[in-house]
Amino acid sequence: MVGGLSVGILELARGLIVFCLMAAGGFAPSPASAQLAIDRLWVDFEPGAANRSDLIIRNESADRYYITVSPVEVLSPGTADEQRVENSDPEQLGLLVSPNRLVVDPGGMRAIRVVSLNDSVTVDRVYRIRVTPQVGEIQAGDPGADARGMTVKLLTAYDVLVTVRPPKPESGITATRLGNEVTIRNAGNSNTLLFDGVACSPAAAQGGEESCEEIGARRLYPANEWKVTLKDPNAKLKFKERRYASSEPREVAF
Repeated sequence: MVGGLSVGILELARGLIVFCLMAAGGFAPSPASAQLAIDRLWVDFEPGAANRSDLIIRNESADRYYITVSPVEVLSPGTADEQRVENSDPEQLGLLVSPNRLVVDPGGMRAIRVVSLNDSVTVDRVYRIRVTPQVGEIQAGDPGADARGMTVKLLTAYDVLVTVRPPKPESGITATRLGNEVTIRNAGNSNTLLFDGVACSPAAAQGGEESCEEIGARRLYPANEWKVTLKDPNAKLKFKERRYASSEPREVAF
């Protein structure tokens, strides 16, 4: 990948879609190089910022890439009712992404322009942009009569998160405890990312050795809830929180 990613490992895992193409010739697979790099996986239209941004992609392989770019709106993000809705009209979608198709030669770089067409929103509007590479026919070399093989080419597609914020975004994170369960809720109008979560027992305060368990990460969109079950009901929850893609994380505790 090129550049630094301002997202947690959770976002990286969700942003990558790996698939393979194979050229048959036997049973012994051998890898083939195929690499598409992108500078980031999160485009965040913050209050007061420009309504346009560029994604930079680079072809680090020896193949010519034919790339398709497909934006969708994500409704009810982060819930069981989450759905992705396509709309060919950028005005109705609220997002213009151009170009939708492009060709990148080996070593080449191209920009994908992302423009928010939203005048003003009262709550986050959330999108995903799928950047999918394709290559021409894969040629499997002849390994000889004794070791006929199969060429496997791994391709990586990217699922870029796009968030459009309201003029006065507020995550409004709250936490309530019931026994060994903590419910973390976003009561605000804008998303936030909690990551590097740990639950630490109070033993350290009594001079003992601190005991912590990893909790993980979660992006909480407005009205999202995250129920965390603790081994120790008295444990203190600690996270790093990143409100915007451009902001430094801060420590939060519950």
